[in-house]
Amino acid sequence: MKRLLLGLTTLVLATSGLILVHNTFLLNDFRATTSNIKVDVLVEPGDTGFEIARKLKDLGVIKTEKVFNKIAINNKQSMSISPGLHKLDQAISAQSAFEQLLDSKRNQGLFGFAEGLRKTEIFDLLKKSKLVTGSYSGRTVIDPIYGTSNIEGFLFPAQYPLFPGTTFDEAITQMANRFYLAAAESGITKGYKTYSPYDLLIMASMIQSEGDAVDFPKISRVIQNRLEIGMPLQINATIDYATNTRGKIRLPYKKLDINSKYNTYKYRGLPPGPISNPGFDAMKATVSPADGDWLYYVTVKPNDTRFTRSFEQFNVWANEFRKNEDAGLFK
Repeated sequence: MKRLLLGLTTLVLATSGLILVHNTFLLNDFRATTSNIKVDVLVEPGDTGFEIARKLKDLGVIKTEKVFNKIAINNKQSMSISPGLHKLDQAISAQSAFEQLLDSKRNQGLFGFAEGLRKTEIFDLLKKSKLVTGSYSGRTVIDPIYGTSNIEGFLFPAQYPLFPGTTFDEAITQMANRFYLAAAESGITKGYKTYSPYDLLIMASMIQSEGDAVDFPKISRVIQNRLEIGMPLQINATIDYATNTRGKIRLPYKKLDINSKYNTYKYRGLPPGPISNPGFDAMKATVSPADGDWLYYVTVKPNDTRFTRSFEQFNVWANEFRKNEDAGLFK
């Protein structure tokens, strides 16, 4: 009899547990993980998990707020939900909604660009974006420590949450503010040796345009070694900037005659301004160059950049590069 009562008690408890689970989750949550019906969910900077849950409920993405809130509270990834205009499926489970919010491909309000783009290229991307309105006013004020009004170099490469109706100036301000954070973290704001913060930013832009991240500290050292002995920098990327082109890896000789202060074959010292918008690693390399007496470098083949102080050795490697280029290794 006791066994029968124990069995009935266990059955009752199990049934109660199932009912509790059913009432807590199934009645309060959709079962579907996807849907053909989409809706735009605007997540604004500073939105809490509760505010996001309310928006999801109001737009018919989730059935109730309760389950989503429980998932968000117990998952550290909730801190990674970025502001922006997210395109989500309607009538899906809270877990599916949470996962879709973490999917950057669904965030239509994210605008981003890679390291090394020029101001004109970033402006073109902004003009094509459906998120940005108007045009640039030119009134962005650069921190006085840089001593310039030129915003080239100050548009930090990153992902930015832009909302429909964001003005051109507001987008530029976000990029500049993000640059100041990266610049301070990299150490360029303090200067380095005799180089000012703006000198270092100019160097970083050349470093970014000249090689891969693994070689940034070595390229930085070559630039500084050349500056210290008064040798022309002879940076090919500055010629491309002066001619507003994206050149091939082999620079045509006729471009070397261009009459521009950005022609580092003709004019010694740093060019008058940045030639691209560098990332953090390139900026960091300017204040922590590698140790070495190198004056030359050449990319002999993909992922094989070599450094030397010997002009004779440089010429040997340069010939090897030309053979590899002719063989199609750089295609």
